[in-house]
Amino acid sequence: MKKHKLISDITFVGSGISTSFSIINFLDLLDNHKKLEHKIVINIIEEYSEFNLGVPYGTRSGFSTLLITSLRNFLIEPELSLFIKWLNINRTWLLDEFEKEGGDLSKKWLLENKENIQNNNWEELFIPRRFFGCYINLRVNNKITALTENGLIAVNFIRGEVVDIEKNNSSYNIILQDKSEIETKKVILSVGSLPINYLWKNKDLIEDENLMFINNPYKPELRVVLDKIDKFIHQRANKPTNILIVGANASALELTYKINDFLNENNNTIYFTFLSTLGSTPDSVIDKKRQKEFFPSHLNSLKKEKNLTAKLIAEATFKDLDFADKINLGAASTVDIVSRYFGVLLEGLSTKELQIFATQYGNNIGKRQRCAGTHYSNVIAELKRQKRFQHISGRFKDLKLNNKNGDYSLTYLDTSTKKEKAHEVPFHIIINCVGSMNLNNKHLPLLHRNLIKKEYCIPNESRIGFHVNETLEAHKDLHVMGPMLAGNVIDNKAVWHVEHCGRIIWLSNFLSKIIYDDLINNKGHEQKEHNFKVVNLNNGHNLKEYDKLLKEHWHNNIYYTYEHLKYFRNDKNSLKYFHFKTHDSNHIIMPIILRRIESVKEGINYFDAITPYGYSGPLYTKNIDEIDLKAFWKEVDNWYKNNHIVTEFIRFSLNNNHKGYNGLLISTLLNVTGKLPSEFEKQWHIFLPKVRNNYRKAQSYNLLFKIFNDNDITDNIIVDFYEIYTRTMLRNNAKSIYFFPLDYFKNLILNNISNFVIAFAYVEDVPISAELIIKNKNTMFAFLGGTDAMHYDKRPNDFLRVEIIKWGINNNFKHYILGGGQKDYDGLYKSKKSFFPKEEDAIFYTGRKIIDNKAYNELCENHIENFTNTRKEELKNYFFPLYRFHNR
Repeated sequence: MKKHKLISDITFVGSGISTSFSIINFLDLLDNHKKLEHKIVINIIEEYSEFNLGVPYGTRSGFSTLLITSLRNFLIEPELSLFIKWLNINRTWLLDEFEKEGGDLSKKWLLENKENIQNNNWEELFIPRRFFGCYINLRVNNKITALTENGLIAVNFIRGEVVDIEKNNSSYNIILQDKSEIETKKVILSVGSLPINYLWKNKDLIEDENLMFINNPYKPELRVVLDKIDKFIHQRANKPTNILIVGANASALELTYKINDFLNENNNTIYFTFLSTLGSTPDSVIDKKRQKEFFPSHLNSLKKEKNLTAKLIAEATFKDLDFADKINLGAASTVDIVSRYFGVLLEGLSTKELQIFATQYGNNIGKRQRCAGTHYSNVIAELKRQKRFQHISGRFKDLKLNNKNGDYSLTYLDTSTKKEKAHEVPFHIIINCVGSMNLNNKHLPLLHRNLIKKEYCIPNESRIGFHVNETLEAHKDLHVMGPMLAGNVIDNKAVWHVEHCGRIIWLSNFLSKIIYDDLINNKGHEQKEHNFKVVNLNNGHNLKEYDKLLKEHWHNNIYYTYEHLKYFRNDKNSLKYFHFKTHDSNHIIMPIILRRIESVKEGINYFDAITPYGYSGPLYTKNIDEIDLKAFWKEVDNWYKNNHIVTEFIRFSLNNNHKGYNGLLISTLLNVTGKLPSEFEKQWHIFLPKVRNNYRKAQSYNLLFKIFNDNDITDNIIVDFYEIYTRTMLRNNAKSIYFFPLDYFKNLILNNISNFVIAFAYVEDVPISAELIIKNKNTMFAFLGGTDAMHYDKRPNDFLRVEIIKWGINNNFKHYILGGGQKDYDGLYKSKKSFFPKEEDAIFYTGRKIIDNKAYNELCENHIENFTNTRKEELKNYFFPLYRFHNR
């Protein structure tokens, strides 16, 4: 028996997407820590040859299988924006590989989505899953390489099947099938979903002269299985081939799609049948007209229920879904509405009732809310049109061989009658897509059986997941991650399904903090003393204290100065700031505007919280850590709840202060950022040709550049800037938020004069283009600016920017932040991007949070007609909070 001598700190059993995100998040925490007492040793054990991906995103699914949801619904921020940036850079070779492996339907997908891809509009596309696999594999390996080179970690990739785990006094022995053993302090059981529940003869593939029965279409990999299907059909020499797919889930749709992707000929002799309990396929099309007829009245009636239970919520949900069926309204039209209603109700359940919902009801509701992309449903629709598709409501029972002709006939249990039936037409290809087995199955993998036998892992009532505690432990230092977490209450949330990527990212982030705290902070470390207070910015003493904090710790960041903030205060708005300290050390400040809104209950004044215009959000000190951030946002939420705050909207800065945010993070706008070289000549060659040409043209008009710095800035200079800026805003029909009074500029600039410069382009001593620049350490921010339209032909804007860059380099500035456009990739963005075409853009994030769901829904219902049918997608990407939207 081979035993590894080194005791590792962490061993991941399984290396799918759950492990990948857990490792990325954990290594991010380690990277921020920098100094460790010893190198962290990590093992990753994988049964198959491919690490980091699992079945869905690796070679076993192939390069041409598509997501079941749009990319926007597949990923959450900030991962979505990071992935899209990567897609834009790597799309050429990704699309080449996709086209190379795909068939006719893949070529059709490329043609239909060509324009969106060219314009980098990925969010609404149902992209090939393998694209994400390539991305996440690169992210994991790059992160591991970086921390390995820095001496922080050592990672061992081990190929093998784990069959047993044995607890020692302070560690675990992990036993592999080849009898080798690995000793580790901590185990992360991340084995993915339970194996496929074999329907017939307990073999991956059964082949006979007139039958191919596929129990596992992804073993050894989908491409191999599809080739076998293709070969089997061709051997039948144009004889009709009946294909039965047992199940109607994502895999069933995927197999149907992929088989038709490669059916170049003889497809008219191939017939498809689905066999599923409900007798329906996932829905794809939103029926906006019929959607207006739908209202979840049963769920709505529970809003006033005092003794709310999981059973009541589930029963009401099923009744509302039954009504949707009655009016022929599919899941795509109802899923967001129904989910929003029962999601709010779940917040009122006790932990015990949440557990009941997670184990008994969540998955059954999910089965009736399945949705898919039109690329899948269109294939089914075309097969129906050609009369080559039928759907049977029932459950697979058996196959019977007809000895006379060698055909196999199906027997099944009919859903409506509960009686066994025989299907008259024989089937030649049968594909098992019923999903995974449960923990009662006698064919469970040996590892699962051993863990259950030893009571290291105890199945919860869902029978598809293991019970875990608040730190995701099934047993001391044996944590569970991924689909086996189904049926638990985690962080006060009912979890009944852990195969959605967004949910995996959330849980992996949750687990990584636990592991980090255990290994680095030794779990029993001294608890930090946090101090949180909310301070009114309405008197001299508080203002002086705030001003002192800002100058001592954050270089008097202009976006946070009182002179900027007070512009957004009025009779209905109050201005405050959150102050968070640890052991009496100042760690975080965050200014916030509280806006009074209409009351939803008599006698209670309700508010929403919003940060001011510009780069905002929390200001951190350098020694902040994840524990502090979590504590800060928890304190903020508690204060919100106690002070009738309904929603929060935060504009974050570009310094990653969105990290640790516990609300909905939205990638709002790309911002152009430039790293300034040591010599201007280097930057000159980086500009796009049009910048250089416009600069030369401006020189031909003898434009003059002047910059006013520190005490050179006078009232008259501010007035010159103000007039150019205001005329520009009027010409562009800018929103009211962009119109500042002259006194605002004077107070802001003259009270913080060392943080500003004002640059002008002149023609014959007349200022025709201006930019107000904020200085913060070694960075210049293009705050506000404008150009006289009468002089556009002289290209003063490009001239001004080039000269500012030249001045910045000469004065040892390292970065120049130009901001973004009105929307990504518009003309304004492209104009700014032409100065730094090779630099990576920064993402401007906004945060959205509903603190009081009940109040929010009532406010929206009173403000927005037919709010009930407003899709969740619109709430994410439309105006927030929606009750303040005015369509003018």
